[in-house]
Amino acid sequence: MNMNISGENVKHLRLARGWSQEQLASLSGRNVRTIQRVEKSGICDLETRSALAAVFEIEATQLDGTKKIEQAKAPEGDDFLYYSRLTNGNDIVSVFDGSHMYRFSNEDPRSGEEAEYIGWVVSQIHDYSEAWGDIEPGSKVKAIYELGEMLREMEAKGIWLFGLRTKRATALPTRDGVGKPFDAKVANFHLAYADSNKIIVLDAKKT
Repeated sequence: MNMNISGENVKHLRLARGWSQEQLASLSGRNVRTIQRVEKSGICDLETRSALAAVFEIEATQLDGTKKIEQAKAPEGDDFLYYSRLTNGNDIVSVFDGSHMYRFSNEDPRSGEEAEYIGWVVSQIHDYSEAWGDIEPGSKVKAIYELGEMLREMEAKGIWLFGLRTKRATALPTRDGVGKPFDAKVANFHLAYADSNKIIVLDAKKT
């Protein structure tokens, strides 16, 4: 079943990552002609839309062009990772809830005051992450609200929070000293200034 998505958004997301059409085809498991057709006409099938969304690490519906896309490039070394912007307390919880480890990164602070503030934000998220399993359901409602308030305060300062759940192959220690293979869930958070050149913002179509 064919459908229409935003070929312009696909092209923009590809170019922002520095990929050729051939690279995108390889990463998504499609052929080059398919990528060329999608970027030119926006016509594709459901499987292609899902494959492209997975490669770009966005919701499939965002490729339709009706939902805003806001992503930030991960720190150097994670060439293929882009984190999605977190806009409310539930977004933050969805990244860290059930995770086995955490990773925080941020752009260089522009002042000593901002360095202190960013450090405080990181500590708040880490503390909530570590204690989340022990917080009573009713208290979680308040915690989610407080996380949302923190986000609004950050945004007023021109700082955005991005997040992404990933997996990392690791090994659990065993009695015989041989590690047991284990896919650890990693909560990744990145703080960036709203005017950073590493942020991708694609506005939704006006309907």
